[in-house]
Amino acid sequence: MSQILFDLNQASLLGVMVPPPVPGGGFGPGVLPPGMAGIPGIYIIVNTNTNNRYVGISNDIGGRFQRRLETGTEFGVTVAQMNQLVTFWGTVQMQDTVLPGMPLPPVLTLPGYGAPLIGLLDGVWVNFERLLIRFCLTQLGAGGTVSNNLLAFAPYTNPTPNPVTVSLSWVANPLFAAGIQAAVWPVGVAW
Repeated sequence: MSQILFDLNQASLLGVMVPPPVPGGGFGPGVLPPGMAGIPGIYIIVNTNTNNRYVGISNDIGGRFQRRLETGTEFGVTVAQMNQLVTFWGTVQMQDTVLPGMPLPPVLTLPGYGAPLIGLLDGVWVNFERLLIRFCLTQLGAGGTVSNNLLAFAPYTNPTPNPVTVSLSWVANPLFAAGIQAAVWPVGVAW
């Protein structure tokens, strides 16, 4: 059985991104969540107001969020409102199936996070972004919606010749305790 771990080892509330008002009617600088600048990886934004999730990938997560700093001002959202949103980010790790009589395959961390986020698992290309989106919808057990329309609504069938243990781990933050959710993705089964 092969393994995939979506290791979300960083998290932040998004209130820090809201530019504060300053005397005279302007706005001060919004800032990125600590530890996000220049980091490649996968991320999930959880909106606890609507129980919606957005799954994304980027070779520079901080750069992706930097382009959204003005949105808080433009939409008139408050720090309290943005603090109902949390972003988790981290990496994808994978390991091929252990074959009898063969050495243990290495655990690999994906080196790049451009689109599409694909990698070879047991000799077959797997779309990890699409898998995480479908995992959130079908295996996480949190209900709600995922707003990745292009990848969310078509089921994704395990393309590998072996079952895959898929795990999602996340760190604690002010809105959620740390946790891990795992499920076996059987051969030929769609999530």
